Amino acid sequence: MFEDACWLRARELRTRAEARGRSAPTRANEEIEAAEALEREAHSWSLIYHLLGDGATVERESAGREIEILSATPREEGGARGDFLPPPLRSRVRCASRDEDGDPVTFRLNRMIAWLEANAASALRRAELDGTAYDGRFLRDECDWRTTADAIDASARCDPDGNPLSTSLDPDGPMRTKSALHPSNADAEVRLCKRLWKLVRAGRVQEARDLCSKVGQHWRAASLGGASGWGPAPVGLTADEELERDIRQLLALRDRDALEAQNEVDLNDDACAAECDGVGASHRALWKWTCMVAARHIEKSGKNAGSQAAKYEASVYGALCGDLQTVLAVCEGDWESTAWAYARALFDLRVDAVINTGKALDEVANFEVGHVVRDPTELEDATDEAVERLGEPRWPTRDVINATPKSIEEILLVRMSEAFPEADPHRTVQTHLILGKTKELLLEHMLKWIFPEQELEQNDERASLKPLDPGLTRFVAHALLFLESLLDEGGGLSPGGELYYHLNKVLSLYVVHLIANKRYALVPAYAVHLRHPLLIEVYANFLDLLAPAVISRKTLCYAEASLWMEMDGPGGWREIIARALNDSVSLENVHRGPEYRQLMLQWACVATETYPEAARQACLLLRQLMCQRTSVNVFANDGAVDGELRARAILLEELAEGVQEQATANSAAGSAAELGDWARYLAVTEAISNWRRVWSVNESQRLEVSAQNTRPYPPDTMQEITGDELELANAAVDAALALVHSNNWLDDEALYEPGDMMGEASSASLRVVAIPVIKSFEGEQMTTSWDVEEVARDLETLISSKFAQGAVSVSATRGIERGECPMREEGEHGQIVVQIASDATDGGVASLFQDIALAMADCAKGDLPGQEFTLDIQSVNGSSEALVHTFCRAICIPSLMIQAAQVEAAMRTGSTQIIETTADPKRGVHKYFSATELRWLIELGREIGLTNLAKAH
Repeated sequence: MFEDACWLRARELRTRAEARGRSAPTRANEEIEAAEALEREAHSWSLIYHLLGDGATVERESAGREIEILSATPREEGGARGDFLPPPLRSRVRCASRDEDGDPVTFRLNRMIAWLEANAASALRRAELDGTAYDGRFLRDECDWRTTADAIDASARCDPDGNPLSTSLDPDGPMRTKSALHPSNADAEVRLCKRLWKLVRAGRVQEARDLCSKVGQHWRAASLGGASGWGPAPVGLTADEELERDIRQLLALRDRDALEAQNEVDLNDDACAAECDGVGASHRALWKWTCMVAARHIEKSGKNAGSQAAKYEASVYGALCGDLQTVLAVCEGDWESTAWAYARALFDLRVDAVINTGKALDEVANFEVGHVVRDPTELEDATDEAVERLGEPRWPTRDVINATPKSIEEILLVRMSEAFPEADPHRTVQTHLILGKTKELLLEHMLKWIFPEQELEQNDERASLKPLDPGLTRFVAHALLFLESLLDEGGGLSPGGELYYHLNKVLSLYVVHLIANKRYALVPAYAVHLRHPLLIEVYANFLDLLAPAVISRKTLCYAEASLWMEMDGPGGWREIIARALNDSVSLENVHRGPEYRQLMLQWACVATETYPEAARQACLLLRQLMCQRTSVNVFANDGAVDGELRARAILLEELAEGVQEQATANSAAGSAAELGDWARYLAVTEAISNWRRVWSVNESQRLEVSAQNTRPYPPDTMQEITGDELELANAAVDAALALVHSNNWLDDEALYEPGDMMGEASSASLRVVAIPVIKSFEGEQMTTSWDVEEVARDLETLISSKFAQGAVSVSATRGIERGECPMREEGEHGQIVVQIASDATDGGVASLFQDIALAMADCAKGDLPGQEFTLDIQSVNGSSEALVHTFCRAICIPSLMIQAAQVEAAMRTGSTQIIETTADPKRGVHKYFSATELRWLIELGREIGLTNLAKAH
């Protein structure tokens, strides 16, 4: 899959570069370089497939089938009945090349050669499909040298360059007579030899033979297989095709007269015929020796004659027998062809050793030269002459053995390093994979390719910098994941392995790279492989980055993640959501405004399974937002406080229907109950707002009437309030009284989880983060910055004087980023962190909670003696939810009751229910009021009293 993707993308880049042409040469060159990098990567994926992946699995399965065929039942009753053996030599050659258990070195060479031949075959297919520089099209009988014969018949004596035409048109004629072919035949001969080399290099020897027959060179077709179908030991697809042919042949014989069918096969199968005398292996050795002699003779003669075709023709015969002397010349500058030549030579020697001796070869140095092969029909004098001229006919010869590398390590680390001293990264990858050196590859190369030096020196899995090479980073991440799944015991890359840390470091870098490039759909596919704590951290940061996204994008993000991760369990979506939500309200994120925290809440609302988390987070946010609803803020604004508006939006818009029900049913009943309490409170404030809108209109009309008065006496200032205004006022007052009379608003056991009750605490602490706001009721905002450090020091002194029994700390922290809190621009100058802590005393925990909450509330309201600033709460946290709820009541109840008292005063009915309820010691509401708030309430009570006096007169 990855190999095909690389080739497809490389082709797109090359097509685009070609289209750019001269208009953008720099960009075109960059795209060509990217295409070349992808092509090299494709070869690495091909190696993983053949060496460790499905290619190796198929090879092992085929080896098992080979054994089954060789173990087939012999003929019975003189050959008239029973199963049949396929050609034994051909099968033994394939088995020797696939015997992983008996000869793992040869099997690894098999996989290496299969990879190199598959790459060459793939290149031929692509050239054929693209139609560019394709040299595989030949006419029938195109290379039969008929044009040369016709020219000689026409009395031609030389070619256009003055070279004499060959009058001997046997296969060796032109070379033996050192004469030339007709130019058209000579060109076709060069094309043919180049094509034959490419086919043999790709392992397609049979296709090379077929091509020779097609173009009229049947003699060459016979020479490429010894007239018996011989060739190099097949690997990969070529070996599987041979096996399938043998199996089909065997099965076809079962339904026919056995003896007659076998005789027919023997007559038509050259390989079987060559073994009828029992000397097939020796004849194959003789054929290999002949190929070597022919290759060297052709190479030598071709150099002397300057023949272009000779180099390729010699390499073809040299490749068939494994003669490096004649093959390497045509491989110059080609890494894969050079590696193939070395590997093929060693591979064939090892296979021949099994065929000749019946056992695997331990050391190439121990390989003995082959026995002399003589045809008994040869004439004695001819044999002596041939021996003197060509040497004893044996295979392998001593010089071939000496020239062959002794091991895969020698091929890759010595021979290839000498020929290609500057190997690119993918050649390094391929070398280490073939040698099985995964650890060295990762630690000594891969990490240095993708990580900046300073990042490598840090003992941390988290990635903080950009990768040095994004393309290599992508490959390394994928390759390591594949190796973990393919290697025994994960190759040390599995959890607990020695390389697991480095795998996490690479994957973390790649995930960060994907996020930076907005490839969001791919993030969960790779993040899920991270170590669970790192996965939680990285993915929570990812959700933080996407906080501004619309809810539909977040829903899609969850859908993509659910394809790769579970909802529950280590590293599950629920754990990620919990971490992301906790981080959003942490002290480290106090510089993020309320809108950010509201956007983060949406992540918990995209799946019904995380509604309990949504309920808990919503409660945290509602506390923070509603604590902005101090009396000072309420009366300093014509409309609702910003926190109140956001809180109402969370309840009505962000939280989906069914959140409370899901929370109640899934261990978050306390949060569900608290949401209900906040909904009750906001219902009261909504009732007051409804009254205010009507009252504002009516009051404006009353003022207009008073201004237009021309009578000598003033109009009646005590007009009776009636109609909708009175009805809405009564509803607002009744709602406020109902909330207070319930005695359980944010003060009910149903709000708390086990272990969070007051009686179980021995100490308490409360911390708020807030924006200092200078006291002002004129609508003026402070536009200049102040020394937040000085504000913190002064405030710490004031609180300490009020709350002497505990520990008080006030410190400055970073301000809210510009634009994150549009209602409080002062927040950009800095914020303060106020914390009050104390141990329980004889007064009990409830008394301690009240003391801490009231001290903090007075601070927030700006009611400490000499305090010049009020606090606009941005975050509130405590050691106990009961303590936080006490603080919320100390903030929200006074502001609500004062508003309700305003409504009551504006009704002009003389009612004082709100003031009476506040003063009632049984209710205990008055304890939440600061001195300033009590003074405001008393003034409202005085106004009601004046109204009653006016009515009485």
